[in-house]
Amino acid sequence: MGCCKSVFNCENEVKPEEGKEENDLCGAEPFLRRGGRQKTVIRILTRQTIKCIVGHVSDHYDVKELIGEGAYGCVRRVVHKSTGVDRAMKTIMKSFVRLSEVKNMLLEVDILRKLDHPNIIKITEVIQDQRCYHIVTELCNGGELFDKIVEHEKFKEKQAARFMYQILSAVSYCHTHNVLHRDLKPENLLLVDNSKSSTLKVIDFGVSRLTNYPSSPMRKYGQPCYAAPEVFNGVFTDKSDIWSCGVILYVMLCGYLPFLGNKESQTIHQIIHKDLEMPEKEWNKVSQAAKDLVTQLLHKDPSKRPQGAEILVHPWIQSNMHGRSSSVCLDSVKNLINFRSRVKVQHATFEFIVSHLSTQQELKELQYSFMLLDGNGDGKLSREEIIRGIEKTDIKQLFDIEEIIEECDADGSDFIDYTEFLTAALNWQLALTKKKLEAAFKTFDLNGDERIDMEELKQMIGGALDTEMYHEIMKEADINQDGVIDFEEFERICTAVIK
Repeated sequence: MGCCKSVFNCENEVKPEEGKEENDLCGAEPFLRRGGRQKTVIRILTRQTIKCIVGHVSDHYDVKELIGEGAYGCVRRVVHKSTGVDRAMKTIMKSFVRLSEVKNMLLEVDILRKLDHPNIIKITEVIQDQRCYHIVTELCNGGELFDKIVEHEKFKEKQAARFMYQILSAVSYCHTHNVLHRDLKPENLLLVDNSKSSTLKVIDFGVSRLTNYPSSPMRKYGQPCYAAPEVFNGVFTDKSDIWSCGVILYVMLCGYLPFLGNKESQTIHQIIHKDLEMPEKEWNKVSQAAKDLVTQLLHKDPSKRPQGAEILVHPWIQSNMHGRSSSVCLDSVKNLINFRSRVKVQHATFEFIVSHLSTQQELKELQYSFMLLDGNGDGKLSREEIIRGIEKTDIKQLFDIEEIIEECDADGSDFIDYTEFLTAALNWQLALTKKKLEAAFKTFDLNGDERIDMEELKQMIGGALDTEMYHEIMKEADINQDGVIDFEEFERICTAVIK
């Protein structure tokens, strides 16, 4: 068993150093906050912990019904035995995949564990047995966007705009973090639940790449309908993802693809050479602003397509977002203001529980609040966004924005990221159960000796601190000073501020 980078030990041929993008998360260093405060920030990266287990799925999960099937395996709903949390598990048969595809799978795991956005699927662990790889992620119960398009034939502009905002927010976030998805299509967009206000999650990063990852020229994957013209010449950039978003928007507005021939070769020829058409029958009731955006996204010249961040402020997107409820959960804002977690082990545990052991239902209201606060859709909260959000509520409580950033910003980015917000805004009196604490402790206790030693603490916190800082973190939590953290100490530390 292992966690974080040890997932790569599943296959010796795959080395995590190749093409990795660490985003400068390199441990503790003096960090000058606004207002002249200087503080040593110990970067907590527990949310990136991915446990890699060699063993049997049945030891950890109850396997339930089939959700979907593909060429190499299937997806089932599973229930975590320790916590009762529902998850999705993608099973890939080893006999069906080549070594290159195993490398793609492991790269997908490495990419997903670092992406922290409300509209990107969260991966929790990987299990390997003699026959299969099993990738466990959060569960989305609302089905594919593709099925919704088939059901409704097309969407009203307001609904299409809101879906497109979420897709582009996720895609823009990926591009900012040097990730190209390369397979955006309605089948790879899942609805969290069946409600009318359900959020979307981007899934299937199996052919995604880091922009600095050495890779062969882009091949065609599956149907070419959503691929950009330049892809068929072996070129893929961030603007190729933008084209795919344009095709998805086109389909949402009229119900069919912009380029589709009787054969694959005809479809490719149309994508490269045919002018974009918007037949009057389906497009006569679509606004000019929507048509303008579709035209921009489906420009044959990649350099003429806008960046994701530009599209998020397009008049058509913005005008259709104004009607959404602007009521940020009052309790979540109060919790954000009052969040205190002085002990690093407690903060790291809270992050792990939020990102690995919490259900969509538990986090739904907080996810929506984050998206409302994130005014520019970049997947993180700035000081200005937090202040605006607090001012929109009826809270009369005085607050210090620098103190909020200082308490909640676990990775030292000077922003509050998605998981950091969930960690701070969650009502821990309700959310923190003994089952979840036990499950978290078992994850951190890598060798199963019922205590967390110094090496396990380093894996738990993440990053690359100096030895003295790890000793300070251990000293905070090791109440009897025996050099390790047992479960009694762990539970006492984690429940200290909520009793």
